[in-house]
This record gives sequence, structure tokens and C-alpha cells, in this order.
Amino acid sequence: MSESQRDAPPRRLHALAGRRRAAFGLAAVAAAALLAGVLCARADDEPADDAARLVPSGALVYVHLSTDPDRDPDARLAELVERLPALARLRDRVAGGIATRPLDLERDVRPWLGDELAYAAVSPADSVVLAAVADRGEAQALVDRIGDLDAAERYEGVPVLVVGPTAVAFVGEFLAVGTEAAVHAAVDRDQGAGEPLSELPAYRRATADRPEERSLDAYATAAGVRTVLAQGDGPLGVLGALLDRPGLTAAVASLTAEERGLRVRVRLAGGAPRDAAFEPMLLERVPEAAAAYAGIRSALRIGRVLGRLGLPRPLGRLGDALAEDAGIELERDLLAPLSGELAIAVTRAESGIPVVTLKARTADPRRTGSALARLQEPLARRLAVPGTVPAFQTAQIGGVEAFTLRVTPELAPSYAVADGSVVISTTPSGLEPPRGTLAAAPAFDATIGEVPDRADSLVFLDLRALLALGEQTGLTAIPGLAAARDDLSRVRAAGAVIAADPAHPSDTTAELFLEIP
Repeated sequence: MSESQRDAPPRRLHALAGRRRAAFGLAAVAAAALLAGVLCARADDEPADDAARLVPSGALVYVHLSTDPDRDPDARLAELVERLPALARLRDRVAGGIATRPLDLERDVRPWLGDELAYAAVSPADSVVLAAVADRGEAQALVDRIGDLDAAERYEGVPVLVVGPTAVAFVGEFLAVGTEAAVHAAVDRDQGAGEPLSELPAYRRATADRPEERSLDAYATAAGVRTVLAQGDGPLGVLGALLDRPGLTAAVASLTAEERGLRVRVRLAGGAPRDAAFEPMLLERVPEAAAAYAGIRSALRIGRVLGRLGLPRPLGRLGDALAEDAGIELERDLLAPLSGELAIAVTRAESGIPVVTLKARTADPRRTGSALARLQEPLARRLAVPGTVPAFQTAQIGGVEAFTLRVTPELAPSYAVADGSVVISTTPSGLEPPRGTLAAAPAFDATIGEVPDRADSLVFLDLRALLALGEQTGLTAIPGLAAARDDLSRVRAAGAVIAADPAHPSDTTAELFLEIP
């Protein structure tokens, strides 16, 4: 940001707000271009990243896409883009957002684009897209659609064309398109004025040890996560809320297109939660046919994650009302003891309905059993079908005493406490010993691979099985889910492993793999 912007008097706040909105619009277009993987192709070395030297060291967000015509990983990413409707739609949106008239990426961009494309949020109000230029003449033809660059005013000897909130200039070997302050900052770095992002020690440390075959990189400071991502709408806002945490200094992600799908590696520097790791022993008790599984250290952590997303904590108002009627404190008596390991699984009953089961180790089996027993009567009263007075019944399931409330043929909440563990399910079948284990399922092995000795979180989704459950229950008819159904159907399964970095205890790493056959 320029000195004049930092010293802007109050009367200029309205203008700055307009520029901020324009910058967010540019950010959306740039992110779409980068995620869409517009142009790519074949080799095996690390991607070039000369754009980072044109970005100020104080940049909030930096995203880089390799578009090297000689790299195999880039070619694989481009092929996957064509097979995934969501990414293809993002690419097509870019065509209408970069130029003043319809833009064909194949015709108008491919002929001149070099080995890299980058986006940087220099401040909340200023951002820039940097595109490597392989053919200056072809790139100049695209700029001519915006205006006459030769007649434009010069900044430090460089012609900078300004049209409304957008500035355009050739900076070194790059075409820079963004707000005027951000383009000026790129010119300054190209001429040796100011520290570039590429030389910032914190950036170099955060981006070390990235996968060699990556095609997309993203970097955000803690301020970038909070002011650029978390303040955005839709997926960007959700992403910002998930990444943000006390003590965070930076977030780094890389995307690699592999033969079997997409791999995303995320590193959060600073602020790793203490005592978050668990030994995933309950995974052996999750059925092999599970459509979804999530493993985490404790029930209270789920509440904290939902809180960051602005969602109600587990059970919400209903849980509070039940706890009050039962004379217990929900967090102290029920949730807090579930602190060794917690596994949530979704399976399919023989009737075709989804079955949701929670399995957890409890630090105090007596307190857990007592809390659940006291919840029986208020829960039965609230779930009762008019004209009935159901009550929990006892039965032996899997060799242990279980309690079941039969509300309807499809809904019969059940639970059992035994051997230091508790199992709670929407039907009695969820309490039965599993046939096989999820750890042996081919889709689980393809996405998670070898299960770590300790992890902060484990997540597995068999997306095709989940879609089948959604069809069975009518959930895929919901407008938002209906729109995403075709996109999700292209992905076989997804798996994520989140763990602390042994070399840097304050850092957390996450590996996400999408299996795309």
C-alpha cells in the first residue's frame, strides 16, 4: 500500500471501500483462474516461482500456479480440471471476468502465457495477478482490449494503464493486472526497492519441504487468513474460519495432481493445539462398509471447531434442554469424559437408511453411564410419537447390556457403556460388532494409506456411498446438494490425516487425497 493510502483522510474512506470491493472481485477471479488450472503440461522438476520476487514481503495472501508446458504434473491437473465440472465452471467464469469483451482462454491466453500465474493480496484493498509472458506480442494484443498502454502515465519509467479500479503493466517478464497500488509495488520490487516475499525468512520457512511435483501453492499470513479469507463469502469464508486459530503465524497449502487423483498438503505454522493427538484404536471397530468416518481426540474439540464456523455446538439448544431436565451439566458430565478418542461413522442399514454411530473412549465410565441413564426419560418424552409413551428397553447386543428407545422402525436410539468405551447409535445395529474393519477397505487404503500411530484428526468419505444414501433419503434433492451432486460423483473417495509436525511442535500438517478414477 502506498504512503498516500496509509495517510488517507476520512473523506477518502468511501473511495477506499469501493477499491476494497473491487479488489475482492479481482481476488475471486484470480482464485478461480488459479484453481481451474487453465493451461499446463509436462516434466519432473519443481515449478518455477519467479513471481514471488515481485510481491511485497508483507503480502497477506499469495497463490501460485505452475503453467509450465513441459511438466507432467501440470498436464495431469489440466486433465482433471476437464473431468471435474466445478473446476471447469470456475475456468469458464474467468473468461467473462478478465477482459472487457468475451475472452477465450484457449485462444487469447494460451498463446502468450509462460510458466507461471500468481495472485497476491498486498493488503485488504489491493491485489494483483502476475502472469508470466512467453510471447510479448500476443500479450500486448490482449492488453489493447483494455486501452492504449503506450499512452499511459509512467511509474518509475514503466507505463501503467489505469482503467477504473484496474491497472495493467508489463513488469519484467510478467503482465501485472490489479489495483494501482499493487501494480506499483510489483514495479518497485522488480527495480530492487523493498523486500520481496521470496526473501522473507518466515515465508521461506513456511514453504520448505513442499512436494516437488506440486502445481498449485498458496500462502497466507495470520492476518491474511482473518482479513482476506475469513471475511469472504462461501467456501473462502469457511476455509478461513477453519484455518484460523490462536497463535497462527502462517498457512501454506500445495496441490499435486497424481495418477489416481488430487493430493493437498496444508501446513499451519504456529498455534498447534496441545494434547490434540490420539492413537486411532477405535478405527478397528468401524465397519468396513462405512460411508464416512471421522476420528478426533475429544467431543469438546468438535464443539470448538463448530464454534469457529459460527455453528451451534453439538446438540445445541436441545442438548441444553435435555441436560436441564436430567439434572446434569452436558459438558462436564457427558462430553468432557469422552477425551481419549472419539469416532463417528455413517453406515447403511439393510433397509437403506443411514445409521450414525458414535464410539468413544471414556475416562470415567461410571459418570458416562450415569449421565446417559438420567437422559433416558427426557429424551423419550421428546421423541415420543403422539399417543405413545415409549421408554428405553434393555437387551444384550454384542455381549454387552444395551439400552434402546424404539421410536419408529427407522429411528431407535441405542447406547451401551462397557470396557471403558461408550457406543451411541441411531439404531441397535450400530452397536453390533462390525464385520471387517474400515482400515482394510480398498477406498480407505487408497485415500488414507498407512494409518499413523498418532493423529490430531482422521477423516474418510466414500463419496459414492454417501451419494447413494442421499438418493435413498431424498437429501440430494435439496438445491445446494443437487447442484454439487454431479461434481461429487466424479470423486470416488476422500481421506485426510491431520497431525502435529514432530520437527516443529507448534505446527500442524494435513494431507488430503481425493481419489478420482
